[in-house]
Amino acid sequence: MAFHRHFVERSDVDLFVATTEARLPQHEPSYPYLIFDQPAWLERMTRTRLGPWFDSFKDLLLGNFIPKAVLDAAKDFQPDVIMTIGGSWDWTSQMARRLAAKLRVPLIASFNDWFDYSIIIHPLLKPIEELMFRSLYRASDLALCTSEGMRDALGDHRNSHVLYPIGSMFNDQHGAKELPKISNGSLNVAFAGNMSDWYGPMLESLVNASENVSAPINYRFYGGNPSWSEAFDLHARESGMYCGYLPFERLREEIQNADLLLLPMGFAKESAQVEKTSFKTKFLDYLTYGRPILVWGPDYCSAVQVAREFDSAEICVDSNPYVAVQKILELKDSTDRRRSLVHQANRMYQDRFHPEKIHAALLEKIRQLIPA
Repeated sequence: MAFHRHFVERSDVDLFVATTEARLPQHEPSYPYLIFDQPAWLERMTRTRLGPWFDSFKDLLLGNFIPKAVLDAAKDFQPDVIMTIGGSWDWTSQMARRLAAKLRVPLIASFNDWFDYSIIIHPLLKPIEELMFRSLYRASDLALCTSEGMRDALGDHRNSHVLYPIGSMFNDQHGAKELPKISNGSLNVAFAGNMSDWYGPMLESLVNASENVSAPINYRFYGGNPSWSEAFDLHARESGMYCGYLPFERLREEIQNADLLLLPMGFAKESAQVEKTSFKTKFLDYLTYGRPILVWGPDYCSAVQVAREFDSAEICVDSNPYVAVQKILELKDSTDRRRSLVHQANRMYQDRFHPEKIHAALLEKIRQLIPA
């Protein structure tokens, strides 16, 4: 669903989707689609104790074969281009590469995440999968990199393009023209996004560091898959701190109760490559909410670098949650700084990250691949 805002919410292209995502019909898609899957025996093996081996086996080998149903559907649709998501790595990306070659049409691959982000890969096979990931990059007729960091990490390419994630459109109905006054001396801090991996523990540490501070900080977390501790999960749910997943329009309404928006990025060594190469869609959505933003992450991550360029968010590059809490309290006490951050975030949105600009750049790159 990474390109839903490009290809579904807009009508510039005729779209056909072939996917292994069995839940797709629940979304009642407006476009034609085909759901295909890996062989049943392999699916069973991935659920055994040998699962990590078979998951990697699947990613290494299944992409060498094009399911007949996929090939027949593609021939009927007669695409001008084949597009796939190159990262995180999945065997269907390699299959898409072969399908494009079979149909003799250009291949577009979008590299949204580093190859091993949030997927199971046996440690001994990781180097091989990285080679395949990089090979797909080089083989793509158009390689879309989600950030400058991703393009730098993948290296030279004859036709690569930095395509930032496409955020939501600014809406005056939801974006506040004036910052609301902070009521009762407390600050409402919100986070909306993925809470798996290292993000859950970061949020937990921030809440724990906020206890017994000079002014109350009220947290609200919106999203799914929290990876924090069981004890904190119970506390977050009972207190109403954890609000779960909300439909986007309802989330926009809820965010209007926040005084500050939080964007955490991982500090650990194991998350460094992911954070160097990613660009968080929620940062671009945040730009349209009319609220100041705090980016809490290492100096090398893309969110810190672009926020520093535009001065569009307060930055904390210290992994210590107590330092991050101090940054939050400093913002609470400075209405001028919070107002300035909102103004600069709007400038960043209009200057480089307006959805129509990003979408137009993608269409132009696609048109260049298609013969007149």
